[in-house]
Amino acid sequence: MSATPAVAPEHHSRYRFFLEPVLFLSYVVFGLSWIGYAPFLADFQTKFSLNHAQASLLISVVSFSKIFMPFIAGWMASWMGIARAISLGLVLICASIFTPFAESYGAVLGSRFLFGLGGAMLITLIGPIVLQWFPRRELPIVNGFNYVAVNSGISASLFLTLPLTARIGQRGTLLSYAVASVVLTLAWIIGGKERKAVRPNPGDAERETYSSVLKSKETWLLAFAFSGPLALYLCLNTWLPTFYAESLGMSKLESSRLTGLFNLAGIPAAIIGGILCKVFSRRKPLIVIPAVLMGFSAFGLFLLHDKTQLLACAALFGAVLFLWISPVATLAMELPGMTPKRLAMTMGVFYSISYIAAFFAPILAGLVRDRTGSFIPAFAMFAVASWSLAVFSVLLPETGERKV
Repeated sequence: MSATPAVAPEHHSRYRFFLEPVLFLSYVVFGLSWIGYAPFLADFQTKFSLNHAQASLLISVVSFSKIFMPFIAGWMASWMGIARAISLGLVLICASIFTPFAESYGAVLGSRFLFGLGGAMLITLIGPIVLQWFPRRELPIVNGFNYVAVNSGISASLFLTLPLTARIGQRGTLLSYAVASVVLTLAWIIGGKERKAVRPNPGDAERETYSSVLKSKETWLLAFAFSGPLALYLCLNTWLPTFYAESLGMSKLESSRLTGLFNLAGIPAAIIGGILCKVFSRRKPLIVIPAVLMGFSAFGLFLLHDKTQLLACAALFGAVLFLWISPVATLAMELPGMTPKRLAMTMGVFYSISYIAAFFAPILAGLVRDRTGSFIPAFAMFAVASWSLAVFSVLLPETGERKV
């Protein structure tokens, strides 16, 4: 039987119904702005005379900020409180409002870097504040929604960005995403707060340090498990539209929508994963089985040529790519001795390590394309790397309770 995480008693404030929509939508809009630049990479290449690797930095620089900022965010949450740290993260996301007006490659990269810092803080701390305000029975469902929020934004971006651009222009489209972030940030600054009623168990204060978190093998298993799928995900989101245009002759709109399909399929899959996590209780089978299928379906995305088969493969890939998200997040929250602030530190290490791989993935794929003339070798490498989820999750403890 697993240890119950140190959350507030089962009497929970209605405030959580304000907290959840604001933070969920904030990360949705972050996803819009993050991948909203992907359809315009060729335009930026022409404007700033960039090669494929340099252009990929416009996406990868967001991942780069997530290498070290989650670690800092965990410390900041312990020092200044989770709610205030989230406020700072949301303000940094609002740097996206300057990006559409940047007239140099360096200025674009700088604003995207600040934007990424804010997103890193938000994704690191959304779980800990949920652990404060939501009862344990609601965690699997809430996790299913929260950890698919950025995917929802990415999906919407791939389907909406080009049609919006046709109506209001590239700058107007990207600016509209940034304005939405500003509105949500103001809402959180006005209404965001910490749950003061949460008290740690005896001895938790001593355990809530990075020293103890770094000594925990579960911290590293979680980080290494997530690294492969995240690298594959960002590599495909960045370069699949270009690959489809170059290799299959698809239009920008068609290639973006096909890439968007696996992101779209991931939205209900993540929610279903939360439901299954709640119904069946056992966490690891809901992680390992989708992890195995994920790598195989990824190969189909770049080896198949028939459009009907590609559509089916994209739907399957999206489903298995996100089905395990809620079980992983819930397992992390249920680890023995877990408190909101310790979870913030655990997630800090988790995301910092995994985003090292994620940062280099699109850049490496761009370099491979420049050297070999094809994205396929890099896509194949990251498809294999995604099986890290299956390998390392097997070594994690089972925190779910057997229902008899």
